[in-house]
Amino acid sequence: MNFTNFKADYVHALFSSLFLKLLLHYKKIHYSSITSVGFPLIQLKGRGKLSFGNNIVLINTFKASTLGKNTRCKILVYDNAFLSIGNKVGMSNVTIVATKSISIGSNVMIGAGTTIIDSDFHSLNSIDWFTDQDEKKMCSKSVVIGDNVFIGMNTIILKGTTIGANSIIAAGSVVSCSIPSSEVWGGNPARFIKKN
Repeated sequence: MNFTNFKADYVHALFSSLFLKLLLHYKKIHYSSITSVGFPLIQLKGRGKLSFGNNIVLINTFKASTLGKNTRCKILVYDNAFLSIGNKVGMSNVTIVATKSISIGSNVMIGAGTTIIDSDFHSLNSIDWFTDQDEKKMCSKSVVIGDNVFIGMNTIILKGTTIGANSIIAAGSVVSCSIPSSEVWGGNPARFIKKN
């Protein structure tokens, strides 16, 4: 990379980080220190709450993403829902949607293209689909991700999932269960691979 490209990338990161801080301040979202390359999409509905810790890094452009994903981070918190993100958390091109509660610990790496959700977003009864009962009857269960967790790219973490501290989730996994601390899991559905 030549100096001109480096300088342009540095300025882009500075500008997008400043924009994000202004947005968080405007929306009254707690954060300590945050860096953003590109512009994430952050939506807070009604009385939803979002909290970031120290040293957060968000990658939102294909150029800055090691894997070249062409999406930005999307964080959506529903009315009366809560999303807490701890210290030293890095994420690239991820989608996180909290309709109830999602808690992400500290020192967590979330791979490119990962999706973390705590709801089905629809009733599981087809009679309710395309009616006003659809979203009212959706099922939501809290998601908890412990400290020192690594989540591989393109992983899907579904409602009711708990991932214990010091665990690793292999790339492309679909997780819908509780994973104990210090274990490696992977696959669809995710299964135990080995102790970490």
